[in-house]
Amino acid sequence: MIPTELFVLLGGVGLFLYGMQALTGELKVMASDQARSAIRRFAGRPVSGMAAGAAVTALIQSSSATMVMTLGFVGAGILSFSQSLGIILGANIGTTFTGWMVMLLGVKINLGTLAFPVLFAAGLVRILASGAAARLGGVVAGLCLIFIGIDLMKDGMAVFDGFLSPENLPTDTLWGRLQLLGLGVLVTVVTQSSSAGVAAAIVLLSEGHVSFTQAAALVIGMTVGTTFTGILASLGGNIAMRRSALAHLIFNLTQGLVALSLLDLVVRGMAAGVSLGDGPLALVLFHSGFTIAGALLFLPVVAVFARGVEWLVPDKPLAIERDLDPRFLSDPAAALDMVLAGMRRQIAVLFGQLGAQLAPGPRPPASADLAEDTRATDALGVYLSQIALPEQDPRRQERYGELMAILDHLRRLIFRGGQGGRLTVALYEPMLRREALYFGAILRAVAQLEADFVPGDADKAQDHAERLSRLHRRLVRAQARLARREERLRRRVLSTHAAPPRLFAITDAMRWLRRSNAHAERVLNHLLAAERQAMVAQKAPEQGADDPPADAA
Repeated sequence: MIPTELFVLLGGVGLFLYGMQALTGELKVMASDQARSAIRRFAGRPVSGMAAGAAVTALIQSSSATMVMTLGFVGAGILSFSQSLGIILGANIGTTFTGWMVMLLGVKINLGTLAFPVLFAAGLVRILASGAAARLGGVVAGLCLIFIGIDLMKDGMAVFDGFLSPENLPTDTLWGRLQLLGLGVLVTVVTQSSSAGVAAAIVLLSEGHVSFTQAAALVIGMTVGTTFTGILASLGGNIAMRRSALAHLIFNLTQGLVALSLLDLVVRGMAAGVSLGDGPLALVLFHSGFTIAGALLFLPVVAVFARGVEWLVPDKPLAIERDLDPRFLSDPAAALDMVLAGMRRQIAVLFGQLGAQLAPGPRPPASADLAEDTRATDALGVYLSQIALPEQDPRRQERYGELMAILDHLRRLIFRGGQGGRLTVALYEPMLRREALYFGAILRAVAQLEADFVPGDADKAQDHAERLSRLHRRLVRAQARLARREERLRRRVLSTHAAPPRLFAITDAMRWLRRSNAHAERVLNHLLAAERQAMVAQKAPEQGADDPPADAA
């Protein structure tokens, strides 16, 4: 027969986890803007970034949330990789606040019984109130669930009486500590909450089921295991996100080594009569101590460490980045030619990828390709922004404007290409399939034309321009036809008895197809204009900065 205490223990763990989730969720909503603002404002220097990371983590009670938020900023380009390091150090420090709360309010002061009436009042406020009052009620309710969960965990620990004791666990040797460390990592990976593991270790220690060194080894492992969330969040992200996740892992592994070395010193000090308080207090002090020591160990060498991680995770330059030679920035005409050539190659790549998505048969995966397209267009934009044009040079100013317009519509088309759901509806919905396949065929034709283009031959360049112009006119006609069909299709869908989800999906796919066609048409329009200007520049002498405008001659 299953002991009742086991159900009590499992229920306590469940209440603690749910209470932490509820508390973190409410605090993230209440403090989201402030937390994001603090991270962005103080991340410029390692010390201030560490303070911001610690404060935000203590406030929202989740180092994982802080880490994911930081990775989001890094992925969006708001923070650099090196700026994220201070925040990661601070997040590790801030997560120790949960241990202090559990030890002081859950173990030292038994709030389990008091929490029940408070939970009743907080639940009513959360349900009946709105706005900030409701959020505050949710925070209090989450805290009550945490304390009730800790109380139940303490009661449920009776299930271990008689067979779970320090003698039955791995011995206090290096191998035994490593085994417990691995168990702590596993607990955190499974529960996705180092706080729950630390709370369980504190309760086990308070009930005498584990020794101080065994609980300390478990907590060290839980500190290492908390990096798993950041690693998951970085998968599929850009190079800076992967570097930040690796730095977090190295930080916490190093902290684990620091903790293992400090553990021997702490044990010898306690054996010599140096009192750190009772077991739970000593464990929380130890947790905070090795976390702060690890952060202070890295803080003076953050810049060197950042370069080391960059060496471990090198940023492989794109082919287009190798072609954009910075030495030609001193010659605006040559630099503009290089950008135009790079954009032609990028048009071939992007149009080919999107055309393959809008072709009959199985669709290839597009997410990784679109990420590379984004990097390539960003590289073109950075190079283009570094070209310094003379103020009185209208010919090059016009070329520059056309290239900027191409870049803008390429970015918009990449964004549309990432909307896979709408693309799928456009491709397989009978009312839209014909137009989607026609659009895909034009994209593939443009991609093939640009891929086959060889500069330097005037006759071939003229033939290429004529063929590209014909494809552009097809897109113009398709755009006009789509605009007319959109209204007819909308009326047709509204006149049928289609379910609302299908109706909305079809209308969204209509807009996606029309706008994607429009961006592709604009790309070709500006490309043709840029090519005409390039051909004129090759035939006529370049107009200098001091010459009068051509139309004023």
